[in-house]
Amino acid sequence: MEEFNDNIFKYFSNLIEKETGIQYDETNKFLLFSRLQNLIKFLNFPDILSLWNDIQRNGLNQSAKLLILDTATNNETSFFRDPKVFDFFKSHFVPKIMEKSEKIRIWCAATSTGQEPYTLAMIMAELKAKGINKSYELLGTDISERVLKQASSGIFSQLEIQRGLSANLMIKYFEQIITETSSLPSYKAKPELSTFMTFKQLNLLHDWPNIGTFDIIFCRNVLIYQSVENKKNIIARFAKLLNPRGYLILGGAESLLQLSNDFDFETYGNICVHRLK
Repeated sequence: MEEFNDNIFKYFSNLIEKETGIQYDETNKFLLFSRLQNLIKFLNFPDILSLWNDIQRNGLNQSAKLLILDTATNNETSFFRDPKVFDFFKSHFVPKIMEKSEKIRIWCAATSTGQEPYTLAMIMAELKAKGINKSYELLGTDISERVLKQASSGIFSQLEIQRGLSANLMIKYFEQIITETSSLPSYKAKPELSTFMTFKQLNLLHDWPNIGTFDIIFCRNVLIYQSVENKKNIIARFAKLLNPRGYLILGGAESLLQLSNDFDFETYGNICVHRLK
């Protein structure tokens, strides 16, 4: 890591924090180094120092900037990740919201490659099959155009489809296809899932487009990487877009303590959720 000196590290860490809010410091410096190492091969530079020198001479072009930001973000996801969250959605949220809303509006604010929204769509389809038929719209947003492209396609690799998804649901809601990029089969979501979804690029730190209001917002394992100031700003904006008594679902290690007074803290079994006052 000799080539990754303090000046180079500060440049990339400051760029990433300014654009995404994600903070890199001495504790995760090696993580950033490793992620940039993977990127420079794609950009045809022999090492990070060469990339840095090119930026100093020619500036950072937009395409390279987007790739750096994409590389620095954590896109870890899987189907039914943290099952108790989806148990709450199915057993508590949907029955309660059916009493007052004509249509459920759901926002996955860090959708990554789409496993979270497709999981929610499968739950809605399963409820419909049991006679609980509720109209809904699902918006998935992310800062990364790369992951949004996959989410919009509804196509998942064999490895991705096997992470968290039962064989029964895979057969029921996905069709096996062959793509040009792999000799292994891939799996494409059937229309009964994708019909109700929209995906858009959105940076939580920048201006948001007019996306309407929602009954529930999922923003899991995102705020944990943000500064206190960014957390407060994002949460306040979420509160303005939630319908009365709407829900905000955060990651298991995330809390609104000392960040917002706009929400009540409620417990359902093993899950804690935040509900707009």
